[in-house]
Amino acid sequence: MLKATPQSAQIVIIEDSATVRDMLAHIIRDEGYHVATYTTAVDGLKYLQSSPAPRLILLDRVLPYMSSDEFLQALQAEPSLSAIPVVVISTYLYDEVAPLPYTVGYLEKPIAIDDLMQVVRRYCD
Repeated sequence: MLKATPQSAQIVIIEDSATVRDMLAHIIRDEGYHVATYTTAVDGLKYLQSSPAPRLILLDRVLPYMSSDEFLQALQAEPSLSAIPVVVISTYLYDEVAPLPYTVGYLEKPIAIDDLMQVVRRYCD
């Protein structure tokens, strides 16, 4: 399997649960991708504003300090960040709520590894 280079396949995970965040990062790193993880949307946004744009953002639906909605609005306000694909991860059923604007997909927790890697490969390979 061709391994992606960190620059071309960087993934940012913004998830407040250490267990979920670490599990996602571990799985994705084991497949050869570079991952940056953040507990809050505030910290994730600061990173994004000062680093090369990643290929994908995995964003928890419910976050402390800055909501996922506020994060998505801030992302769209910055031309260098607005085109980054964002996939929402949540325990809530996505079809029970209106899709979040500026997102390209949804993964329901608990996240199936095959579904996770399908999304990662779609945007990072």
